[in-house]
Parts: sequence; C-alpha cells; structure tokens
Amino acid sequence: MLNSYCAVRTDDTCVADANTAADSRTSTGRPLRVSFGRAPPPASSFVYYDFPDSAPCENDDEWRIDVVAAHGDSVLLEMRHRHSRSGSEDNHFLYRAGAARARPPSLDLLPARDFLTKSEQVLAPYIHPPIRPSLHSGNTGLLRRGDDDALLVQLQLMYDRTLRQEMAEFSVLRVGTSQWELMEPVPIVDDEDDKAGELLQLSWCTNTAIPVGDRFLCFVGYKSGFFLCDMADEASPKVRYVRMPPVSRCSDDDDDDDDRSPMKFSQNMGAAGDNAVRFVSIDPHCCCGGPGRSTCARSRYAFTINTWTMNLSMDEPLAWVKDGEIDCEELWALSGYEGLPRTNLQCPLVSLDNPNVVCFLVSNYDLVSYKDYKVWMIQLDIKTKTLLSVVQQFTNDPWRAYYHLPAKLQW
Repeated sequence: MLNSYCAVRTDDTCVADANTAADSRTSTGRPLRVSFGRAPPPASSFVYYDFPDSAPCENDDEWRIDVVAAHGDSVLLEMRHRHSRSGSEDNHFLYRAGAARARPPSLDLLPARDFLTKSEQVLAPYIHPPIRPSLHSGNTGLLRRGDDDALLVQLQLMYDRTLRQEMAEFSVLRVGTSQWELMEPVPIVDDEDDKAGELLQLSWCTNTAIPVGDRFLCFVGYKSGFFLCDMADEASPKVRYVRMPPVSRCSDDDDDDDDRSPMKFSQNMGAAGDNAVRFVSIDPHCCCGGPGRSTCARSRYAFTINTWTMNLSMDEPLAWVKDGEIDCEELWALSGYEGLPRTNLQCPLVSLDNPNVVCFLVSNYDLVSYKDYKVWMIQLDIKTKTLLSVVQQFTNDPWRAYYHLPAKLQW
C-alpha cells in the first residue's frame, strides 16, 4: 500500500531501505536519489527522496515528488515545483524495483511530451498561461507488459463534429524510447449510446488509472463510470465506456468542501486478477434501512460495505456482479475492532494479492477535538467477514493519510 505523497529523506530518517535506493539526475543535472520505506498492509509504505552529493538549495522546500501510478515492479514519479502552474519545470521518473535483487533498482528520467494533442490544440487559444503537456494520476496510466516492456499512457477525450461522436485520444510513451507518440483518435464504444458531450464531461473528472493484467487500463471517474482501454495494440487501442454499479450517494457529497467529510472517499476500484475488476462502495443508510445518509443521531454513521466484480471484455456484454455485503454493525462486532471509533470507513483499497481483502481508513475526526485526532488503517476480508489487522496511522495529516495506491514491488 504505497502512499501517494513522497517524503524528503533527512539524516534522521532511518526507515528507508538502502537495498531499494536508485539514483538519477533531474533535467537540470542535479543528482536525485529515491528509496523506499516498506511496511506490510494496512500500514503505509513510503517513497523517500533526497539530493545526494549536492549542496542544499534555497528552494529545496519548494519541490515535491508524488506517486502518479504504479504497476508490477514499476512506479511513476512526478517531481514538480509547488507553486508552478505552467508545468514547465516538471520532471517524471520511472522507478523499477530490483526483482528480488536479481538486478539493482533503477531510476530513469523520462522524456517530456513535446507536442499538444488535438484536444489541447482546441483549448489552447482560450487558456493563459499557455498549455504545457503534463501528467496527472487521473489521466495517466502505467502498464507493465513483461519483464522489459512498459507503456506510459495518457488519455484525453475530444468530440469529432464530423462523425458526431466522442473520441479517445492517446499519447503513448514506450519506456526505453526517447519520444512520446500521438495516436490517431479512436471511437468510444458505449452500449447505452449516451448523448453527445456526456462522456466528454466525464473526461475532465477521471480520478485514477488502474492497470489490469498486461492488457487493460481503466480510467475511472467514480461519479459515473470508467473507460476500459485495450492496449494490446497501442497504435490503435480499443475503448469502451462502462458505468459504475448503482450505489447510495449523498445529495450533498458533491457540494461538501470538507475533504474529510464522513462519506468522502467512499468508493474505489481495483484489479481482481488479469481480466477482472472489483468495485468497493461504502454506502450510508438510515436506521430504518433506507438508503442515503440519515439526519437522525442513531444512524448518523450507519453504512454498508458493498462489493461488485466485473469480468472485462471488449466484445462480450459486461455486467457487475454483487458479491459482498457487510453492515457496519457486523464490522463493529468483529474481534479486533474493539476501541476503534464507530464512524464511517473511508478510502477503500483493494489488495493486489487477494481482491477479497480490502484496506480502509478509520478516524475519530467527528468525535474529538483536533489535538486528539487519530487515524487507523484496517484490513478486512470481505468474503469471510474477518478483521485481519489494525494499525494506527503514521500521521494525522489528511494529505498523507488519505491517499494511497496499491503496489506490489519486490526487491
């Protein structure tokens, strides 16, 4: 379980493992070192970075490195200036683990995309400062394909006025090459034939890109659905739009500015093998059993964990199969939950080893003053309804405690 926010490694930081260290240089030639502090789930594993053999700079604190994507033995990292809006100073690196020490870990500076896509060209005259290509966790995926093949894939959508159809536009970098490629736009298959513009609107709010096996990338927008992309032929990918299963949404979720509100971060999707995905939703309900967040004190924190699984295909009909359900009263009664707050779970994260195992965040945010605020991570087997482990989180900072990616790295 890899934390999305990397930490600066200082002399008193002893949790980073030297066997995971890899070195590179930034685009300005400055040495950069990355290493990992590993911990078994549900504890957080961290990426640490520093600038070895380099004199400290006045603006070192103005830089930050984040995890953008991870798949197999590889992690995509973004180094950016905290206050830069242009993206001109961004660097992207691909870290590759040492495969159980059969080879040393590596850290490579990736080439920048030096062109605008067709969709960006349409917007460019109306945006200031000028558009510069950049990678984000919502529209950029990393797909590991075999020992020596990896793709970096960026998805954007455009509306073709001639065809009167939404099209998917891909920028692709084959890791190891020196230049990005822009693929010709391809049509999006939508079984329900949405009205023009609805899919285009979704493209602006995709939350994450999930690799599934060595073929599929899912660009997910939890409010609506996801784009299933078959990258078997990266020169001409196939794209299919898939809706999410029906869940109980709170009417005020979209308008709530508090990122730690009770039902925020209540959904997640992850790979469930090489050809399937698992969707997890924490759905509020009233004490009477009705869906939706209740206003009565008795059921303020009442919820049900629901899970669905879908087998992926580009040609066959797709359907969500509901395969798990746990009510909050069942969870709170489990052995090992004693002493934890009986509030909403948050931030579900599906295990890459066993899709029945899901990690959740629990906090006492609504029950105590800020000075007593604590965060825990729990690991729950949905199928057997067993609480596997509980750890108190390393920090109460929501920007660090609330954002993780599943990763399976071996050194």
